[in-house]
Amino acid sequence: MLAVVLLLGCGALDPERPVPQADVPVYGNLMEVEAAPDGEGSQLVTVRFSVPRALSQAQQAEGRSAPVVEKGTIAKVNVTSDTVVLLNGTPASLEDIQPGAEVVSLPVPGTTMMVGADRLLHEASYLMDFGTYQRWQLPGLDTSTGTVVAAVDPARLSADRISTEGIERSPVPLDGGRVLYFAARKRAPIEADVPWIGPDREGLADGDLQFGAPARSYRTELGAEGWSTPELVVFPDLAETLVTLVTWVAQDERACLVTVQEAGQPPWVGRSERSRPSAAWGPVERIAALGDMPANDAVYLAGSGTKIGFVSSGVGPAGGDLFLLDPAQKDEPWPLVPIINTSGHEWAPRVGPDNELLFCRNDHQLMFRKQQVSQLRLPSPNRIVITEANPTADGAWLFFVSPRYTPGELDQDIFVASWDGEQGLGEPVPVDDWRP
Repeated sequence: MLAVVLLLGCGALDPERPVPQADVPVYGNLMEVEAAPDGEGSQLVTVRFSVPRALSQAQQAEGRSAPVVEKGTIAKVNVTSDTVVLLNGTPASLEDIQPGAEVVSLPVPGTTMMVGADRLLHEASYLMDFGTYQRWQLPGLDTSTGTVVAAVDPARLSADRISTEGIERSPVPLDGGRVLYFAARKRAPIEADVPWIGPDREGLADGDLQFGAPARSYRTELGAEGWSTPELVVFPDLAETLVTLVTWVAQDERACLVTVQEAGQPPWVGRSERSRPSAAWGPVERIAALGDMPANDAVYLAGSGTKIGFVSSGVGPAGGDLFLLDPAQKDEPWPLVPIINTSGHEWAPRVGPDNELLFCRNDHQLMFRKQQVSQLRLPSPNRIVITEANPTADGAWLFFVSPRYTPGELDQDIFVASWDGEQGLGEPVPVDDWRP
């Protein structure tokens, strides 16, 4: 016991002993980039603490003193292959950021340490130039530096497009990707009493901060002249619901699974059918076998008309876990194995041609295959955020969602990349520009 006390005492007096600190963003100037000592391909970025000019000027304009930073304080930021690096709002590499540039590093929770009085260490989840951070996280910052919030692009407000200034997600490709169902809604503004952001699509309207905006699914088809104008997918008696989203469609387009949610109520999953692809969709019949548990984002396993994978929101600590309904084995759904369901938020289950399970955990796109979970990544030394990946039936193409770092709520757009069926993805192409 005395030895432990002495060791703890020596550790407390050791100025080089890392001491855990609260996780906070690091603001400063990028000074140096070098290979990290772990030898795993990580890079160690030296950031000299400083108050960004825009932040300092805004403080002074409001008559407040700018924050004081101890002279000589530096941060050693570990940038790994899982770090998202952004420059001017788009994915970049560290080599693209000029030395001396004002940057912000957001830590991986629990990695912040202090060594002595002037050296902070942490692993970065995001590292970006301050302009990107300001537009994304501080859109109301008053500054005279000329940095302004990116304006809405009028060309991206056309309802003829798939990806717009609104939010497009949940892609469901058919016919090798030439037919696409996708979900859309308007994006929340950063100021109250102003219109929500997005095109005037049929079925969409402004929302409110309590329940959000109405979300609907649309269908478009790729022809010789490009994609057709997306058409609203209509179901009887659901015009006034908050959410009506198609998450799975049969290859012959005669059956689909739909998530339905009324404002303030838990979501549920139903099935709709029709006699032929040109006919109107029939009523959405709730799948009784899912019981009373909240359910959304459902898909059938490949080749099955009875086995359903879905998300049950409000089950996991972070808001959701993945469940399976297989009537041939059990009358009730059961949660998937712990290697899939964790303390994080698992969502967006999709199934590949060989019954690979593609799903998201928080903002990571993962795949369960051959009893192992791996991450799907775009070709880049650092992570580019992709979610809701859904392959074509032949596995040749992967449709997925990736964000634009817009003020307040992220704008979500749909992209396409070639896929080798494992971890390999080709260069991403905006869906509006994609031609197979």
